[in-house]
Amino acid sequence: MADSPHFRIGTRGSDLALWQARYTRDLIEAGGGTCDITVLSTQGDREQVQAFEKLEGKGFFTKEIEQALLEEHVDLAVHSHKDLETRQPEGLTIAAIPPRAAATDMLLVRPQSHAHRAWLPLKHKAKVGTSSVRRRDQLLLLRPDLDIQALRGNVPTRIKRLREGLYDAIVLATAGVQRLELDLSDLVQVELQPRWFVPAPAQGALALQMRSNDPKLVWLKRLTHESTAASINTERSVLRALEGGCQLPFGAHQKTTSAPLRSFLQGPSGPIRILSDNAIDALHRLHEPKKQRILITRSPRENDVLHRLAKASQCPLIEWPIAKPVAIEQPEIPSWTDNAPNWVWIGSPGAACMAASWVNKNPGLQIAVPGSGTAEAVADVLKHNIAFCGSGDPISSWKDFAQDKAVSDHIAIPHSSESLMRWKTESCAARISSWAHYALDTEIQTPPITDVVCFTSPSNVDRWKGPPPLRIVAIGRTTSSALLKKGWTHKVASHPDAFGIWEALQPD
Repeated sequence: MADSPHFRIGTRGSDLALWQARYTRDLIEAGGGTCDITVLSTQGDREQVQAFEKLEGKGFFTKEIEQALLEEHVDLAVHSHKDLETRQPEGLTIAAIPPRAAATDMLLVRPQSHAHRAWLPLKHKAKVGTSSVRRRDQLLLLRPDLDIQALRGNVPTRIKRLREGLYDAIVLATAGVQRLELDLSDLVQVELQPRWFVPAPAQGALALQMRSNDPKLVWLKRLTHESTAASINTERSVLRALEGGCQLPFGAHQKTTSAPLRSFLQGPSGPIRILSDNAIDALHRLHEPKKQRILITRSPRENDVLHRLAKASQCPLIEWPIAKPVAIEQPEIPSWTDNAPNWVWIGSPGAACMAASWVNKNPGLQIAVPGSGTAEAVADVLKHNIAFCGSGDPISSWKDFAQDKAVSDHIAIPHSSESLMRWKTESCAARISSWAHYALDTEIQTPPITDVVCFTSPSNVDRWKGPPPLRIVAIGRTTSSALLKKGWTHKVASHPDAFGIWEALQPD
């Protein structure tokens, strides 16, 4: 074969598809080959109204291009890898997989619809556009109040419809947005991290498809990025075993070959989320989620994300606060004759509950919370006052919140009598008024028999009566330190939110 082979590239005509074809052309020409590009139309391009799940057949964006390959009208097809069926048509093969771009999804929000809420910065009952059942089901896992509407069209068209006000927000693949280098300065951009919003298998990657008997195939294989190909093969092997196509409500993501595999599947009983070592382990856990009785040492909450995850896997979730929050009869609230607080830092779900009446009596206060778990616990009538929602880590979230506060700001902090007072870890220019607003009342009783216990604070560890649980999870580092002092073996959640806790609770 010649050292400078010529490839006739077949592609769809959308801006993104043409970008992908030209990117591939540049890779080939950099290696000494030559190319020309042929634009082809697909069913997905022609049908712009119906949602994908209502269309008949499969391969909406690939079938016609694959037929052109088989009939030798083109030599090479460039696809978004996630659009391909997991089983190749007879006579075709994936010749190369270039380096992967961002695998994540991106939420684009109209400024008028932006609001600081749990998980997603969207106002209550916001209308969100997406063409993906995977995205739809994960959005509803995070925020059941959202109104999910079908959205079709190429990337610029979808963004145009958002700007026109047909939606409050839309979800797109980050890679497509970045590749087109669109001006999005008038929109709020939120990259949805795979830790809690799992992308489609192979999202962000390209697939270069050829005829299996084409002698140029060996030359093209040099464009493969081996680590990208390995991770994508792992993700797609689970999809293949589930016998699902691109419209199965399934997500999978492996950052590197040495990293764990995250998977999401919307099952009959709800959203199943797992962390596994490999594809075989993932399939086993998805088909037969491990049923276990879970105890978490916190006050009961209503239908939060952790409840929804546990219910879908048929795992009873027992909320058992070892120490219940009780109001201090006459809390020593600092007095201020001038410069009344304009912010209140609600540092925990307990504070959200116990200080709600005080916050409600000060309607001008903006609420700041360290993360989505605390935001979920804020009373519904106060949720519109949330003006800062951190990452979930209490120390880094306080730092992020405090760093831009001015001397003229005044932050009220009602807390428990046993608070770790993490706001003292970082300096803040604002005035701070803190006081013990509630205490923790220990109820000495025998804990229920469960398979695994998640401790949510050092004080819970110290108050535990009886032998250590069979399996233990610590919500964070300080709780882990308390467990280490007792010599109790445990796992530490990678993050103190529902997803970090849920993944740590999974059996080995």
